[in-house]
This record gives sequence, C-alpha cells and structure tokens, in this order.
Amino acid sequence: MSGTAGSCAWIIDGSAFFSGAARTTNESEGAWLVRLIDATLQANPPDREAFDSWAETLELQLQQAYAALGQGHPEREEGEGPSAVFGVVRLLRDGEAYRIEAAVIGDVSILIQDGDRLERWTDPSAGPFEARTIAVATADGHRPGEVISPAALEQIHRNRRSLNRAGGYWAINPGLSWRAGLRLFSARISSAATILLASDGFMRLVDVIAHHDDRGLMGETKRVGAAGVIAELRRLEGADPRAERFRRVKIHDDATALVVTPQPHGNGIGKSSESDQNNQGE
Repeated sequence: MSGTAGSCAWIIDGSAFFSGAARTTNESEGAWLVRLIDATLQANPPDREAFDSWAETLELQLQQAYAALGQGHPEREEGEGPSAVFGVVRLLRDGEAYRIEAAVIGDVSILIQDGDRLERWTDPSAGPFEARTIAVATADGHRPGEVISPAALEQIHRNRRSLNRAGGYWAINPGLSWRAGLRLFSARISSAATILLASDGFMRLVDVIAHHDDRGLMGETKRVGAAGVIAELRRLEGADPRAERFRRVKIHDDATALVVTPQPHGNGIGKSSESDQNNQGE
C-alpha cells in the first residue's frame, strides 16, 4: 500500500511466513499488518514528531493489536508471523526550498531527483539473505506455476531466525522489536524535486532485470507513469517464466510506486500519483 496525509507520504510492503493456521480470517496476516500501519499513518502522520518517537508508539500499537488476535500457535518459531517493510517521507518548507526527511526499514527505496542530483535511500540489510534465497530457488530451475519452491520457502524460514537481530535484517514485526533497524535520512531540496517511493518489486527493473539504472527508472516513471513502468516490468518477467535469465525467487512480485512533489505553497505533499499491482502472492 501507499498513501499521503499532511506533509507525509509512505509506502508499505507486507508478507507473512509462519507455521500453523493464520490468526486472521478475512485476509492474510501480511495484509492485516499493512492495512493497520496504513490506517495509523492516515490517522496520525508524523508531520512534526521525531521519527524514532513516532516509531516507538507504532511498535507498541502493533504489539497490542497482534496480541488481541489471540494466543496463536506455539509451533511458530520466534520471528515467524507477519512483517512489513516501509518508507515514510515528510516535506517541510525551509526558506525558499524544502527539507525532506525520511525513515526507512527494509528493502523499499526512496529516489530523490533534484535537477542533476539523484539520491537513493534504502535499507540494504536484507540483501545477503535475499541472495541466499535466490540461490536456493534457482538451483534446480523454477517449475511452471510455482510461486515459491519448497526449498526457497525453507530458506525464508531460516532467514527469519535473523530477523531484527544484530547482523541480521530488519522489518516491522508485531512480535519482535524493530525500532533499532530504523534508518533516518534528510536532505534539502528545491521546489522542482521529484520523489519516488518504490517497493522492491518495482525496483526489480534496476536491481534484478537491470533494464534501467536509478536515473533511467526515475525518468521513465515520470514519462509514462508508474502503471506504464509496471506493464514493462510484467512483460520482461513474463518473457523469463523460469527465472533463467533474471535470477529471482518469485516470477512476479508485488510492485508499488508513489510519486510526489513538494507543495507549491507551505508544507506538505503537492501532487501525487500511484500505481499498485499485486501478482502471485505477498
């Protein structure tokens, strides 16, 4: 999911891997977690509050909401359950320019283009763990119609034992503290800057398929819109149905992008455009 409120914009990408039955009934636990984070941001965007203080409140709220779902299943190992990666930015007036501040946890990306300058903010901690999963998933080839191979799923469970631990990787998880993995960024930008918030599924065009670099992806998104970029992504993924050319765990992954610009007058987000396409699982 993605959204805007006040001076803030955000993107959230969820998943759920666990043993036993789900604690939710009408949606997956991953969807439940993403929806809850989105609703919290809509109701209480961190327009001025320090991100670490806001995250402390969010962590407690999510823990309490997850506990309210019930005791759950004792066969779950620590770290199993729903998780989400996210990035939130806020744009504040700074004289004739603006200040962009961001908090990121996990493999979402925030690209900022301001004239010839281009920056990318992300959390690279999941990279080594994703590489292990890709190696396992592609060792024996990808079977047609298979979302995730059993071997790759087992590697994901092994990865989960390193979730939100020193030397591991980070994501929001309602059963584990995650605030220590929050990465904070800030920069001064002009009123002409463009900000792209993107899930790792969208960033596949750079990081997996190498169809664009960061600058090329930003340019193409501004030219044809996020929906047009996702259509090109799906075409390239569809042409490699066994992950032989582009090594990856899932043939298709959720791809979400949100483009925002500074508001012409005062603080906040000006125009925004978003595209969100779910395909083959969380």
